[in-house]
Amino acid sequence: KRLNRWSLCECCDLLDREAAQFTSVYLTKESVREAKAAASSLCKLVRQIAFDNTLDNGFAVIRPPGHHAERGLASGYCLINNVAVAAAYARARLGIAKVLIVDWDVHHGQGTQAIFLEDPTVLYFSVHRWRGFFPFESTGGPTMVGKGAGTGYNVNVGWSAKNMGDQEYLAVWRHVLLPIALEFQPNLVLVSAGFDAARGDIGECKVTPEGFRCLTRKLMNLANGQVVCALEGGYKRSVLADCVSRVVETLLNPTVCSGEGASNVEKYELTGDDEDGLLESINPIAKRNILDTIAAHKEYWKCFEHDATS
Repeated sequence: KRLNRWSLCECCDLLDREAAQFTSVYLTKESVREAKAAASSLCKLVRQIAFDNTLDNGFAVIRPPGHHAERGLASGYCLINNVAVAAAYARARLGIAKVLIVDWDVHHGQGTQAIFLEDPTVLYFSVHRWRGFFPFESTGGPTMVGKGAGTGYNVNVGWSAKNMGDQEYLAVWRHVLLPIALEFQPNLVLVSAGFDAARGDIGECKVTPEGFRCLTRKLMNLANGQVVCALEGGYKRSVLADCVSRVVETLLNPTVCSGEGASNVEKYELTGDDEDGLLESINPIAKRNILDTIAAHKEYWKCFEHDATS
């Protein structure tokens, strides 16, 4: 009802006062229409992939973003949580048993986390900067593992320092995300694909376009390749364009490997244990952050029972 009221409002002053009640939210008379269009178009894409089988995978270039929005609470430029709506739609309308949400935006998706915190059918995974960084909440840390039936199905790797790059993110994939995901066995993978962790964007991290390509390619080994990306953050258009194009290129052809940094990233793309020393080669703060997440989830996932890194 509140969204519909906003969509009918023509008074800029009233919209400004309404937006001022939330954190980093700005409204125009078109905002709600555009937010609804973003969420509904993502649901349509999910249906084409996971139900109609007319597409193998996809990337939804949509705005406004969504992962900060909770039930009834707009936040961080987000009015409707696009990925959360798509996950709920896939579960309720398409009969998808289990959904994995991967959030690699540099900001924690506290909205998505809150929505599925008690849901064991939706595994939420996020890697992000934490402490002293938007959304400035304590709930983005490794010990927030879920609640009730959803305990163990909320996974946070919170960077406690800046400048994390390709190797740190690949280490997270190898040692945290992929082991859990392979045990969870999702039927659909949704990606909150923010690119503000990219080198040159505002997140003060150093993931390259080639790094995002590798992260995407690894996800395509899950859920029979049914991976659906939805655009979240990303504030430097030139940086954003390079990263998005590399991800889309990978969705179209997972075997492609090109561009600056390709050889350096490929060196660490092998799956399996840490015999190539990846965990020892990364930022030591990142290593500790990864180990903290593993320790928090050790009792919930069999893949960590004999994990030598912990």
